[in-house]
Amino acid sequence: MITINFNKDFYNLKAAKSAIKAYKNLAGFELKENKKFIEVILKNPDKAFKKIIKDEFCNYVLAETKNVK
Repeated sequence: MITINFNKDFYNLKAAKSAIKAYKNLAGFELKENKKFIEVILKNPDKAFKKIIKDEFCNYVLAETKNVK
């Protein structure tokens, strides 16, 4: 299980949801939200991508944050 916290001052919920949709075949996902953070939990990531999925997922959310309003 991998937990990632995205600060809402910088990232947006739509970007996180878009990334989850794009990566849905590589891991199971759980999304939680509070006042300051969007928490994404990756469950049982594909073994072939386990070492890089967190970084790649974060990059995708960052790119989507720029594109999604």
